[in-house]
Amino acid sequence: MRYIGYAFISACFMAGSFGAYAQTGTNDQVIITREYEAKVKDADKVSLSPNIPEEEDHTPKLSYKVPERDFKDIPFEPNPLKPLGMSTDKLERFNSSYIKLGFGSQLTPLAELMYNDNKSKKIKYGFFYDHLSQYGFHIKNQKFSDDKAGAYVKYDPGKVELSAGFQFHNLRTHFYGSPDTVYDGKAIRQNLRDYDLNIGLKNSQKNKIGIDYAAALRGNYMQETYGKGYEYFVNGKVGAAYTFLKYHSAFAGFQADISNYTSGRQSLTRNLFLTNIGYGFNNDDWKARAALTIAADNGKVYALPDLYIEKRLYQHKLLVYAGWEIRFQKNSFKTLSERNNFVNSDIELKNTRISDFYGGLKGTVEGFSYNIRMAYRNISNMGLYYSDYFDNKRFYVSYDPSVSDFNGLLELGYNHKDDLRILASLDINSYSLSNNTKAWYEPLVKASIKASYIIEKKIVVGVDLYAFSNYYGFLAPDNIRNIHGTVDANLNLEYIFNKRLSFFGKLNNIAHQRYQMWANYPVYGINGLVGAKFSF
Repeated sequence: MRYIGYAFISACFMAGSFGAYAQTGTNDQVIITREYEAKVKDADKVSLSPNIPEEEDHTPKLSYKVPERDFKDIPFEPNPLKPLGMSTDKLERFNSSYIKLGFGSQLTPLAELMYNDNKSKKIKYGFFYDHLSQYGFHIKNQKFSDDKAGAYVKYDPGKVELSAGFQFHNLRTHFYGSPDTVYDGKAIRQNLRDYDLNIGLKNSQKNKIGIDYAAALRGNYMQETYGKGYEYFVNGKVGAAYTFLKYHSAFAGFQADISNYTSGRQSLTRNLFLTNIGYGFNNDDWKARAALTIAADNGKVYALPDLYIEKRLYQHKLLVYAGWEIRFQKNSFKTLSERNNFVNSDIELKNTRISDFYGGLKGTVEGFSYNIRMAYRNISNMGLYYSDYFDNKRFYVSYDPSVSDFNGLLELGYNHKDDLRILASLDINSYSLSNNTKAWYEPLVKASIKASYIIEKKIVVGVDLYAFSNYYGFLAPDNIRNIHGTVDANLNLEYIFNKRLSFFGKLNNIAHQRYQMWANYPVYGINGLVGAKFSF
């Protein structure tokens, strides 16, 4: 769901890596995806962290999962809104190797190869290749090509696990959002090339002192061809967690992030250092966390608290929780172009801080799970896209210095054995901005329903519905675009012939809605794909 993943740097990362009080990491972990106008709301693609692929169940499932365990251990965030076009399955959740081929409307070839070697207990490795491209007939140059390739290795001699992974991602898209059709495809083609390397170390067994530790080093280089810009960063993280007296834990970590972005008009180097320390308690009746991160952002120092408390009122059927967190979000050309592939290369880069007061109720009743959450957020330097005055097919980014947001989130899930899974979400926001009249390209209401049903362990039927309210795009002070909301429906079918061979079909944007995720950039209408998968 869509994202967003979204990234709370040190406190969020270290807790997520080393303890039960998990958080997420920097936004630079996000991989650039293909253009919005050309694909369906996609499952998370492989990020090729230094972890081996997870095993695939013999019973097929959709790539999302309604929680089967109690919500008390599951963080909830609004589902990121994605436009709808063609999608592919996740690559990493397979213990077998496979080849997947398909073809569809919009001249859509799909090709995937995944190889995993799990024969040895000490060393595991694998590699993959993924291709998807589409061509739109309705609008000139509405086409894209997306290729990913990578490899991973993990070595575990006993006490310490070493891992490494590399991925190359090449997205080729076009600035087709212009009323002028005289452009040649090569003149408005944009290539976003991304090279990513991860190296990790962690303890794989409990040691004598009972401390879990980990360290990771990541290097990334990104190149964009239209504006001849490039960006790189090096990120290092270390941390440790210790559990004592059964219910108590302590964790600490440090993270350094050095990055540089160079374009035709600027060369910007940014340094980010984060140190965090925290304490947690969990006896299954009460759960609490108190952590503090000190962030140094190019000479400016910020204190980022993370406070959370949760009480079980009635078994695991009714839990109440509340918290306050200030999280730090690093914005880069990589993360900004990941959301909007049509962004201008010469943009201002500022980091965002989000202060989030929240509370709610959650629980699990047999196969039914729910989460009701209310929040008040203050966002410093909220990034907003607006059209280039002189070139309406590209976008700049501005930052509103202070934004207030009242947020309501409802998530409902239902599991019936392994046959039926349903997940519904409703995300509502009310923004109050200081320097802008609207939160550009931010729908106030987003909703989704996902469902899958398995018939006789042979046929898998999946239905995805996405809906969002009207939102506004800024083209010029006297040209504010009102982009109408819509509902988009998608259908997925899979027939399991045997444990080696299956056939699939997808039909996306069934209602043929040509709505615009960005001004002047309508999505594809109805599109489909059929194919087969062979596992070996």
